[in-house]
Amino acid sequence: MAVPNILVYTMSPFNFTCGGLVVQYELCRIIDSMGINIRITSPENINNSIFSKFYQNNFDLNNTLVIYGETIEGNPLNAPYVMRWILAPLGIIANKDIYKTWGPNDLVYYFNYEQTFSINPEMIGKKYKLLTSIYINPLAKNYNNPKRKGYCHTFRKSHYHKTLRYAHHPRSFEITREHKLLDCINIFNKHDIFISYDPLTFLNIIAAMCGCVSVIIKVDGIPNHSEWLKTTTVCSYVKDKGIEKLYGIAYGIAEIGWARSTLHLVAQQLADILEYCKTQTIVPFLNDIKDLNNLENADNTIQKIFFS
Repeated sequence: MAVPNILVYTMSPFNFTCGGLVVQYELCRIIDSMGINIRITSPENINNSIFSKFYQNNFDLNNTLVIYGETIEGNPLNAPYVMRWILAPLGIIANKDIYKTWGPNDLVYYFNYEQTFSINPEMIGKKYKLLTSIYINPLAKNYNNPKRKGYCHTFRKSHYHKTLRYAHHPRSFEITREHKLLDCINIFNKHDIFISYDPLTFLNIIAAMCGCVSVIIKVDGIPNHSEWLKTTTVCSYVKDKGIEKLYGIAYGIAEIGWARSTLHLVAQQLADILEYCKTQTIVPFLNDIKDLNNLENADNTIQKIFFS
C-alpha cells in the first residue's frame, strides 16, 4: 500500500530564525527525497535552500494526511485526516489546553521526548511516537579561527528555568532572535564558549559544530547530562547507543573541560544521529500512515493520549 499525499500546514513565511519552521521544511525535504508526494503551505511562498514545493490546492484532501504543528488551533483546512506534530511541549509556546480544539482521531507525534513519557515508559513507540527531522546548515562548521576568544550567550526560551541564574561573562555577546543562522555561525566561530539558558534550542549543537564549547545551564529538576538528554530529540538515539553525553556539549559549567576535549567528535556523531532519526522515526511514521482509513484505530490519537 502506497503512502498517501502529505501536506504540512504552516501559518508563517519561511524564516531560518524559527527552529519549528525549519524542521518542518526539513521533514518535507527528506520525505520528498524518498519519492513521496509532499507539499507545504505558507502565507508567502519564499524560495529557500531546504524545500520550496508549495501547496497549490493540487492535492485531493481525501487522500492526504495534513500535518499541523502544535500551535495550530482546530482544523483550518477541514481535512479528514490529520496529524498533530508536537514540536514543543504544550504550555511552552502553544496554550496547554489547545488539544481541546483538535479532533479526537487526529494522530499525535512528538519531535522531542517529554518528561510525561516517563510515567508510562512501556507506551513509548506505541502511544508516544517520535517524528524527528534535524536540519544542519552546511556552513555550520569550525573555521579554525586563531583569534577565537570570549563568551557569547542566548536566553531564548529561558522560561524553562524556574529560577534563572546568570552564568555568562559581563562582556559576553548576546545572541538574540534578530540574529540569522549565518550570523550565529559567524559568532560561534569567533567565540570560545557559548552559554545557553535555553535547554532545547538547536543552537546548542550548532555552536559545538562551529568549535565553540556549548554550555547548557542546568534546569531545575534535571540534575545531570543524561537526564537532560531524556528531554531532547536524541533520547532514543543515546539510549540505543548506550551514550550518556553528547560530544562538545556541557550540561552545567563543571563539564566545560570534557566538552572542549570532545569537540573534534561532534560532526561524526551528528551525522550518525541524522541517519538514526530518518530510519527510526521518519520511515516508521510513513509506514504508520499508509492506510488513512484505519488511523482512528491507532494507539497515538488525541482521544487515547489526552482523554483516556
